[in-house]
Amino acid sequence: MDKKNKVFGIFNFKSVKNESLCENNEPQEALENNSVTEVDSDDPPVLPDVQKLPSEGIDIGDINTGPIRPKLQTYPKTVFGKQNRGFSSTLFDGFPWLEYSIQRDAVFCYPCRVFGTGRSEDTFVTKGFRNWKKISGSISKTSKFNSKSKLEIHATTKQHLINSEKWAAYTQNIKSGSVHTQMASAYREKVLKNRAYIKNLIDIILYLGRQGLAFRAHNEEKTSINQGNFKEACVLLSKCNEEFSTIFNEKTNYTSWSIQNDLINISAQMIKNTIVNELIESGFFSVMCDEARCFRQEQMSICVRYTKNLKVYERFLGFIDVSENQNADALATAMVSFFEINKINVPIVAQAYDGANVMSGKFNGVQQKIKSKYPYAVYTHCMAHRINLIVLDMCKLVKDTRIVFNCLETLYVYFSHPANDAKFTEIQVKLGIKKTSLTRLSDTRWNCRVRNCVAVKLNFKAIVTLLNDEINSSINKDVVQAIGIMTIITKPSFIVNLIILEEVLQIINILSTQLQKKDATLGNAVTLIEGVIKTFESLRTEDGFHNIWEKIINFTKINNIIPDFPGPNSKTSKRQRQSTSNLEDFHVFATTSSEQQNQNKFNQYTESYWRTHFYQIIDTLIIHFNKRFSSNSLELATSIDYFHKMNYYESQCFIEQYKDLLNVDVNTLQSEMLVVKNCVSLRNPSFTLEDIKLIMDAELYPNLYKLLSLSLTIPISSATCERSFSAMRKIKNWLRTSMNHDRFTNLSLIYIERDLSNELCNEKILDKFAISKRRFQL
Repeated sequence: MDKKNKVFGIFNFKSVKNESLCENNEPQEALENNSVTEVDSDDPPVLPDVQKLPSEGIDIGDINTGPIRPKLQTYPKTVFGKQNRGFSSTLFDGFPWLEYSIQRDAVFCYPCRVFGTGRSEDTFVTKGFRNWKKISGSISKTSKFNSKSKLEIHATTKQHLINSEKWAAYTQNIKSGSVHTQMASAYREKVLKNRAYIKNLIDIILYLGRQGLAFRAHNEEKTSINQGNFKEACVLLSKCNEEFSTIFNEKTNYTSWSIQNDLINISAQMIKNTIVNELIESGFFSVMCDEARCFRQEQMSICVRYTKNLKVYERFLGFIDVSENQNADALATAMVSFFEINKINVPIVAQAYDGANVMSGKFNGVQQKIKSKYPYAVYTHCMAHRINLIVLDMCKLVKDTRIVFNCLETLYVYFSHPANDAKFTEIQVKLGIKKTSLTRLSDTRWNCRVRNCVAVKLNFKAIVTLLNDEINSSINKDVVQAIGIMTIITKPSFIVNLIILEEVLQIINILSTQLQKKDATLGNAVTLIEGVIKTFESLRTEDGFHNIWEKIINFTKINNIIPDFPGPNSKTSKRQRQSTSNLEDFHVFATTSSEQQNQNKFNQYTESYWRTHFYQIIDTLIIHFNKRFSSNSLELATSIDYFHKMNYYESQCFIEQYKDLLNVDVNTLQSEMLVVKNCVSLRNPSFTLEDIKLIMDAELYPNLYKLLSLSLTIPISSATCERSFSAMRKIKNWLRTSMNHDRFTNLSLIYIERDLSNELCNEKILDKFAISKRRFQL
């Protein structure tokens, strides 16, 4: 045994003989290839079976049992000369390595027999020592010195000391493992602590990312009052987790911005990979994009729409910085490059943008350039944008409606002042009105107009009360603005147009809300658009306006407004007819024209005038609805609507558009549609798309299933892009303008696709991080 092995207690079991006592006292052959192997475990090493003792007829120990040391009341005696001598159990106390065989009536050296290499004293290894006369020391008659016993002599031999060292090392190995095992266990323990620490950091990063919160602060030093959300979260966690605190307080604690970026990038990439894999599994997808200004950069949002098991998904993929150029070539090239970088090589079947010329141009727009690369990518002008344009067109043509919306914006500005807002809230409480805030009109949040009309109508009394108080007090310069607003909102024209617009916009808002849903389909959109147009046509009647007029009269009564509604352009009242004096002495059984005029002065004259104004608004809406949602622009949508009703002949436009892309057998498709229609009709004669999904089987109806998936993939709006811009302004606000683009788009992906980021596993993120950062003990 060399010095190194002796110091660390390492020994080679390959050199240990496996010897056992046989009947003829001859050793067995040693086992071959017995050695200790290194293991990365806290468990003790699996040692080789170096000893097969006790063999048959032998009752001494092996490497597993240890030395056999039976303590008997009496041991067998053997005659030595004139004395009977035998073994004594007191020898066990002085020699822990000693073992006794009852069958042999002999003693053995356990470490030499089990751990010896063949050079040990043969008597104590194979034969057994049973000369009881010499087992104890004696006093010499001549020298009068104690002579050593055979046990003492054997205990001082070199081989016995070596074998005893091996035995001690083996015993220690059983308790604490070998040096290799101890080193591996220490490394393993260090790795487990590091992994637990990094997983906590990942959880903090995911939490901040999902909430759209900032990570860093201006000064992140330990002496800083505010180290930023990430560092402060780590400090908070260190107070509750002692192991986390130990590593966090070290000099190297893995909280630098580069580590943050790596973990954010891995998390976002896992989300993006999930979306891309689902796109590839679907086989086709639609693209939606839009542009918006973010601080000093122009960002283009890329969103996709696809189906999975006939369920529609609209996902955000990322932002593209297009600040350098926003023409059609640059935007189309950026989109195609984005798909290539992310290895999205499946065909695009549809595209949806707003109506800007750079996007919708038939010859040089983005939609045409994308279509040149993806021939089946049909362009759809965002229907939600179209509805907003219809409302804007109405405001341009009908002057009074434009005045109403301008006044609503002025009201928002006036009540956004803290003092006015506080007074407004106080008056609402006194009048028992539910607290409602006035909001700013927006070009992208299309339902804000109807919300403002409703808010002003409900809070009209509180608004008038506050304005009157402001005018009467005349405390500051705002009184001039209050007088102007009061003059406008108390005009009959404002009240009539406010209530008319509320009725009209409530109907439009139903369509707008439906078109902004992620799972809205092109076929259902056509039905809803036609329903809205017919609703406006049914309102264009005397009875339709009369119901609205009654609401106007009730509104004036509730708010104590004098019901004087002359025409807005009338400067003088019409001369009133007088009854002839010749009829004063007669009983008249019929009303005269003068009496009839005076009786219907309000109910007939004013209602008829504003009915004409109401017709003007309704006609404007119907005309622009038919213009922007013409039969030509909705040809494909109408065909898809018939396809969802399983009408093969009326859905030829849609089928012909995509049959070659999907390799659809038209004849088989017709049969499949007929069978599905009959099966669904048995359950529900007026079946819907959801009823069809319940019985749809990809193996049973392969052609129909593919076309049905594609029909659900075609988008009807780019509202998902608009929603991503709301997230963009929250993540990269004016306090976070120094954020680089990769970090910005990765955080946006984690925040927007919250359902996918919630499913991220910190263990998988850590595994990917450990591969990229091999210098860390992870």
